[in-house]
Amino acid sequence: MATVTSLETAPSRTGFGDATAFIERARALRPLLQKEAPEGERLRSPTPAVDKALKDNKLLTVLLPQRWGGGGISMSDFARMQIELGKGDPSISWVSQIVNGTTWVASLTSDAIQETLFGEGPKLVCGAYNPPGKARKVEGGWIVNGSWPYTSGSRQCYWAQPGVVLEGYDGPVVPGINMVYIPFHQLEMKDTWYMTGMQGTGSDTSIAKDVFVPDHMMVMMDKPFGYVEPGKKHWGAPSDNLPVVPTVRATGLAQLVGAAEAMLEIVEADAPKKPIVTTTYKTRTESGALVHELGRVAAQLDTARTLLFSATGLLDEIALSGREFPIEERGRHKAQCAQIVELVHNSIESIMFIAGSSAFALSNPLSRYWKDIHVGLRHITNVPMLSYEIYGRDRMGVKPNISPPGAY
Repeated sequence: MATVTSLETAPSRTGFGDATAFIERARALRPLLQKEAPEGERLRSPTPAVDKALKDNKLLTVLLPQRWGGGGISMSDFARMQIELGKGDPSISWVSQIVNGTTWVASLTSDAIQETLFGEGPKLVCGAYNPPGKARKVEGGWIVNGSWPYTSGSRQCYWAQPGVVLEGYDGPVVPGINMVYIPFHQLEMKDTWYMTGMQGTGSDTSIAKDVFVPDHMMVMMDKPFGYVEPGKKHWGAPSDNLPVVPTVRATGLAQLVGAAEAMLEIVEADAPKKPIVTTTYKTRTESGALVHELGRVAAQLDTARTLLFSATGLLDEIALSGREFPIEERGRHKAQCAQIVELVHNSIESIMFIAGSSAFALSNPLSRYWKDIHVGLRHITNVPMLSYEIYGRDRMGVKPNISPPGAY
């Protein structure tokens, strides 16, 4: 949460940007994303055509504040855009989520960092924080070494945002992982992204070997993201008030909801055409049981949407008001997101039973959606049992909780 300065010294506040064009562009890209998805899966990265489309349509800077040439849109509108991208290709919507989210996070930094990152135009940022690398203090900065897997979007971005712990540092140390900013051309990329799903994200391992990082290009835990330094110039957008983890967690579920909805659309389109083998049903729609299942899945995904926009709507309210996000709300918010995870998971399993074994053919797009969603649901921020334990501990006053408040 940003530390709010006095209104007398703060820059003028702004509202959210208009997202209408971004959502329409994302929807219009669906045929291209679906066409390119098999090749992206083979390349294990967005194809050149998709990379160009995302950048030409400015879909990777929609969360960056307008002060730096971004869209500055609300979290709910970002979720709407992500749903549309997820219907086209979950891997591409995942890249959009990571790049937009990390580029936005970078806008919560000091004036000096923001000016370096975005002063010559909105350059893209992505990175991974765990396992952290190490930063050793030297004259004027730090020597950074580390290896960070799962660097989604690395082939789209100019700046890396890796996490580090401090090595042999005599100054004030606050527990947690610090962040540094390094141009990707100073890093080595190792080809490691071989996964069951989300193959098209290019989430390879980024490696730093004795890279020098100037002092002003590190975010230290004693002045974390959202810290408002005295006289700060680059501050005042609604997104400057948002907590990092809840924002990334909630918006990151949007593309999984959209991908699941795309799976349902495919099965619904096939239902009036295909028989149910070994039965007398000439079409699937003749079966009351199957129509019941389609209705149940649709209701589950409708509910997931409702919960999603409740979660993002709360973030939008916090962004516009600048109020605190207390512990009791954070735990509930995390558990609410866990409910979305379970609804999506249950829905896609039912969809694959309805579609039958042919849905698992590599040539069937349902199999790719199914694999991608499964990998996305297992991101550490999404694991339901941990979310429910955190919420339960908060409700029951069981201390300490298993995760510090800033991490949820």
